[in-house]
Amino acid sequence: MRDAFIGIDLGTSSVKVSLVDANRTPLNTTTRTYGLNIGKDGMAEQNPQELVDAVLDGMAEVISNVRDASVKGIGLTGQWSGTIPVDRDGNAIHDAIIWMDTRGSKEIGSLTGGFPSISGYRIDKLARWLRITGGAPAHSGKDSLAHILFIKENFPELYERTHMFLEPKDFIAAKLTGKFAASWDNIALLWVTDNREAGNIAYNERLIEMSGISREKLPPIIKPTDIVGSLKGEISGKLGIEDAKVVSGCGDMQCSLIGAGCVDDFQTLLYLGTSSWIISHVPFKKTDIFHNIASLPSGIPGKYFIAAEQENACNCMEFVSGIMGIEGKDKYSVIDTLSSKANPGSNGLLFLPWLFGERAPVEDPYLRGGFSNLSLENDRGDVLRSVMEGVAMNSRWLLNTVEKFTGRNVDQLYMSGGGALSPVRVQIMSDVLRRKIRVVNDPRFATVNGAAMMAAVGLGILKFSDLRSMGEPYVDYEPDQNLNSVYDDKFNQFMEYFRNNRKSMRKYNAK
Repeated sequence: MRDAFIGIDLGTSSVKVSLVDANRTPLNTTTRTYGLNIGKDGMAEQNPQELVDAVLDGMAEVISNVRDASVKGIGLTGQWSGTIPVDRDGNAIHDAIIWMDTRGSKEIGSLTGGFPSISGYRIDKLARWLRITGGAPAHSGKDSLAHILFIKENFPELYERTHMFLEPKDFIAAKLTGKFAASWDNIALLWVTDNREAGNIAYNERLIEMSGISREKLPPIIKPTDIVGSLKGEISGKLGIEDAKVVSGCGDMQCSLIGAGCVDDFQTLLYLGTSSWIISHVPFKKTDIFHNIASLPSGIPGKYFIAAEQENACNCMEFVSGIMGIEGKDKYSVIDTLSSKANPGSNGLLFLPWLFGERAPVEDPYLRGGFSNLSLENDRGDVLRSVMEGVAMNSRWLLNTVEKFTGRNVDQLYMSGGGALSPVRVQIMSDVLRRKIRVVNDPRFATVNGAAMMAAVGLGILKFSDLRSMGEPYVDYEPDQNLNSVYDDKFNQFMEYFRNNRKSMRKYNAK
């Protein structure tokens, strides 16, 4: 009977669950979807019970047809910068406020503002955050700190009833084990931890006092590789899993590096999912407040990683193709076929991908997307291809910023996420970025497989150095140098549109 490990990736629209053996071989994978409630004034919430039900259902499926494996551990990853208030028994007493929610922007503005200031931050507060945490609360209100302050200010009774505020991943860990804990990487966006030593992250009492959050409402901090506890008896009995340990794991950005095998410094990953990021492990702590990029605690204890996320990626294609009525089981092949027939440059059509504001390389919740230079000569293929190119233009902007941040040129990028399943999309990304791209094996499930391997590392069965081959075998894409001038012109047009219209979008969308 071989040892196996369950990975759980609690995403924004679905949970992915996988079963992986100690040889890093995936044995089974599945996906369960759940709802997302988008409301007025920047609300974005999810039903916590739906998350729990989806996780348990997915776990039951991945182990149902595998008879020669014994589950030893469970590793967690998923969306971070979310907040779930729970009672003393770990039951949610309000819906999950997720990373897309911006209602706390007012409270963050009140916390960070004052005179004298720089970029909206009172200088002494900004200096303290940067020195101790390596970053600062985002004015967008999308950080966990903003969610808690929003609850405290607008729902004081809920705040008082809350025993503890948990990130979504840590909420699932509590439901599986009955114990409260937060991995130190996952709680970073509360901006109350001392991150100056990558292997020794702890709460900072001065920052907690400055935040206005009650210390007793914050969970204990543990390493991403630490064991939260054993699987509850009623759950293990129902699933037929004996004596399995739940390892805390890490956030989805951090875990995507591990799942792609990018465990060494400066191996750069381009993740293309609902949102997108360009990240790598780095041996230093650094912050760029002007581009909203920072090195934060990673999923590997003792290491930092670059947090550089663009807010909109595959959600743009989902939105546009939905409006165009492209649906059904052949949806993505239709999109690829139409896009591949369009000329590079989309016959002059430019797509701006900021459908939900932007986080990096510029933090601006008021940016909005759209099409520019649309003419009667454009067809459906141009529209779809322009969406892919627009997302890639934003990634080029982000990559340029990341290279300046690290002081290194990125010669090649590893790639994972659902967007990596489209050869057309990957080739466009390679052409626009002018970089070789190595798509990892099973890119849609790479992150959740990384979570499973976090459990193996946490239990001492594997080491992080054993995971270098996680992304193999790769599918390589080389940039078409003949398209350099086309996409250089397109990128200049993209940046010109941003510079010329940013003030107008703030005027239209600021409340």
